[in-house]
Parts: sequence; structure tokens; C-alpha cells
Amino acid sequence: GILLAVLVAFMHCPDTTSPKPNESDLVKVFNQEMEKLEASFQNQRPELWRRSLIHLRRHLKTKNPSEPVSLILTSGYRAEKTLDCLARCLARAFTTAFNSSVLNINGKSKASQDSDQVKLDIDRELRNAFEGKKSAAVIHRFEELPPGSTLIFYRYCDHENAAYKNVFLAFTVMLDGEVEVPSNVSLGRVEEMVQEHIKRKFVSSDKSAMFNQMDVDKLSGLWSRISHLILPVVAEEKIEQQGCGDFDKSF
Repeated sequence: GILLAVLVAFMHCPDTTSPKPNESDLVKVFNQEMEKLEASFQNQRPELWRRSLIHLRRHLKTKNPSEPVSLILTSGYRAEKTLDCLARCLARAFTTAFNSSVLNINGKSKASQDSDQVKLDIDRELRNAFEGKKSAAVIHRFEELPPGSTLIFYRYCDHENAAYKNVFLAFTVMLDGEVEVPSNVSLGRVEEMVQEHIKRKFVSSDKSAMFNQMDVDKLSGLWSRISHLILPVVAEEKIEQQGCGDFDKSF
């Protein structure tokens, strides 16, 4: 009974109330949180944990980071809830080290809105979050955002020129229709699948567009800034059936 309760708590990645650790403890706290996650999401490929741990830990070990850290998680529809949940929990693991919290942005809810307005809204949300008590943001269903609005991520992901350095941005991308990520596919092929999908969603022709609209060249520039690490997510049956827990009511 107690073990089950502990596993359920981890599965729902609840808010933590641990005091803010000193710098030398950041990595230790993060490692502990990642161990909990790995125990909860047991269907994931080993390289998801290995690569994300290395990627995020490198940023945490840097006393004054020169750029933010970001990654993309992707899946087919069979892992839709797991993708959402794992992104939240990964961001939560990062922010627990700073005793801060996570901003969640839902791309699907903004899909039919005016692109320029969405761009302004995302800019405001990210600015308020990173200047407040949030050190991570999850952009759920990035592919559903109005294409032109995503140009705002130049401001937040442009390496050394990014507006905020000590932060983590996670993007999730759902692949088309019945497309699933084969379990034996290479990470290089996964990146190609995601890039092709985003290009189909965001760019209608090879022609240049107005300054506030997406085109091939702008997408190429944006892609180079957000595609440092792209990892496939595998469905966790329990999460697909029951969801991610109570904490996402604030989403």
C-alpha cells in the first residue's frame, strides 16, 4: 500500500516543498528527481534518460550559463498523454532544483487565434514567468501554434543572445495521424520526422514571406535554435488510461 502510494505520487510528479539548495546541491537534487521519473516511466527508451540527463545536467553544472537549455519531445497519438505528462515532469525535475515552478503553454488552444496576438501573448507569458518564480516552460503541441507566432522563440532560444539564460524550455510535437515512432529507429531519423512534420505544418511554399510570417529561411533559423536534442516518447499504458494526475488542473 505505501509503495503504491509512493509510485502514484511520483507518477503525478507533485509540487515539491524542499528548501532551495545551494549551487553544489542543484545537480544532486536534479539527479534524485530524474531517478524518480525513470522509475515511474518504465517504458521509455534508455537513451531518453541518458541523453536528457546529460543535456540538462550540463546546464545545471554551469555557474553562469551563457544560453538557455531546450529540447523537443515527440510521439504519435498513441502516446499523447504520456508525451504531455513526461514533458511536465521533466520540467518539474529541473525546477525542483531551484525550488521554482513551471509555465505550461498549450499550443492546441491557440491554433485558431491570430498569429500576431499569440506571439505577443507567448512573449508576455514567458517574460512574466522567467522574471517571476518560474525557471522552466513547456510549450505543448508546438506544431499547433500559428506558424508566425513561433518566431518569438528566437528571443528565448537564440543561444548567447537569448533573453534569459538560466531557464529550460521543453517543446512537445505530436506527429501526424497514424504515424508512430518505431522502437528501433535512430534519433537522427526521429529528428528528420519531426523536422519534416513541422515544415509541412508551418510552411506553405518556398517563397519568402513578410517579416511577421513564417517561411523556409525563418524556419531553418528557428529550427537550428530549438533542435539541440529531440527524443521520442513511448506510451505508458497507465497514463494513457488515467492521465497525469491532479496537478494539471492548473493547466
